[in-house]
Amino acid sequence: MDGILAQLLAFPPHPQPAAPLSDGEYDRQAKNHVQNLDRIPPSNLLNNTSSGGDILDMISPSINSLSYLHVLLARTIQAGSKKKIHTISEAFTPGLSLWQKLLEFMDRFDPIQIRYSGQEIRRLVELTAQKAVMVQEVSLMPTIIYQRQTLIPDSLLPRLLLLDQQFSGSILPRAYAAILPVLDRDIYHFPASSEKAAEAGINSLYPFLGSKHDCSSTYINTASGLTDKLEYYHHLQYYLFGAMCYMCLKDWERAILFLEVVLTSPTSNTASKIQVEAYKKWVLVGLLHRGRMLSLPKNTNSQAAKIYQNLSKPYTGLADVFKTGIENEENVTELITEAQVAQQVFVDECNSGLVRQVIHAYRQFSVQRLGKTYAALTIAEVTLRTSDNSDDHAETGQYVIRLISAGQLNANICQTSEDPATWILRFSNSSEDGPHARSEEQKHEDLMRQAEKIQAIVAHVKEADRKYGLSKEYIQEAKRVKKGKEAGTGHEDGNSWIPAADGFDHDEDMMAGL
Repeated sequence: MDGILAQLLAFPPHPQPAAPLSDGEYDRQAKNHVQNLDRIPPSNLLNNTSSGGDILDMISPSINSLSYLHVLLARTIQAGSKKKIHTISEAFTPGLSLWQKLLEFMDRFDPIQIRYSGQEIRRLVELTAQKAVMVQEVSLMPTIIYQRQTLIPDSLLPRLLLLDQQFSGSILPRAYAAILPVLDRDIYHFPASSEKAAEAGINSLYPFLGSKHDCSSTYINTASGLTDKLEYYHHLQYYLFGAMCYMCLKDWERAILFLEVVLTSPTSNTASKIQVEAYKKWVLVGLLHRGRMLSLPKNTNSQAAKIYQNLSKPYTGLADVFKTGIENEENVTELITEAQVAQQVFVDECNSGLVRQVIHAYRQFSVQRLGKTYAALTIAEVTLRTSDNSDDHAETGQYVIRLISAGQLNANICQTSEDPATWILRFSNSSEDGPHARSEEQKHEDLMRQAEKIQAIVAHVKEADRKYGLSKEYIQEAKRVKKGKEAGTGHEDGNSWIPAADGFDHDEDMMAGL
């Protein structure tokens, strides 16, 4: 066992050499180390040292991450194999040694080293996440989630297990906020297969896994083991589940963005069940966030849009009643009746909770709409137009105060007397005044946040453009265009999709004016 310990401590070199290893030398040593680890029978990694010490206490999870990973994975698999399916070994009890070592490794591993054992780290993270579900340790999920994000920061695959059916059923109801560190990071790349990566010339740009990569898409492929083949429905499923998380947190803007990705995904003049479900939620979230049914994005497939609408009649019908009622200053009775007609549909499709919120939000948007017609109203008039009980002015006054305090109504209320009926509600239709008025500092901060987002998008667009320029199809087309020009034929007919040399500066600093 002491000989195995020496093998485990062989990489990285210790003490560290005076001059840092070059990328090529680091890559060679890391690969050789992984090959040596693979030759060690897993059963030999379960034993203690000759002195009786735990081998995991002899190696560092942050320095010897590759070795620690292989030993920890062997022990995790061995402990899990002792129990039947859907049961859990006592070894995974929170607080005991193995469980604590799992969490410590997730918190401290070296993300560069781990690239050389992609399949192993994926397996360990999945097992850890599954055990966290089974022991109901919701508070531990942020650590696991964060490390999955660190491993592959801007790609899709490391987030899939997080939002699969087991997670959504067992963890998400109690840990929506824990998932935000992942959901808030926008995805810019889908993992490519190793063949596609080589075809795009990525391997020539980044020949070593341990090199500094501009984005994770250059080392996330099936060859590294950090990803498996993705199916078409995977990204639809991720964005639908992600939208549902944002709905639970009432972050309607992000929920709409995620649903939009699902609805506008390319399709062959048809629609998947996931997309239809996303459209039903799209209708309800639009009512909750904007007080109206949102139009589909312009880049939605027209045939798919028809399918969405034809299969979502109860939802669009509810939206029509919502809109008509607010425009005509009607009470909520008609909306409740419409919801009751399709109540079983909403329950069967797990959307009854959103429908109840829509009914509750009806009054809010009724009050807001009054501001488009009137500059000021007494609470008595507001009660008459928006409340089921036209005599309960005190309740209406308190309701309006809650809307203003929550930032849902840009207005001020003047309490002229102790009688709530005489209170005056003054609407502010401009963002420059009223409770929604923003200072110059706040506006500047908003601009800076937008600038950062644009800078990030520009960087990823440039990376995509570079990979596109190295693709086989682009190079073949460029050769065809060149031959045409040499032959005097040119491509003035516009049939070529090679960009013209129009003098446009693609490296222009888009943020220079901010």
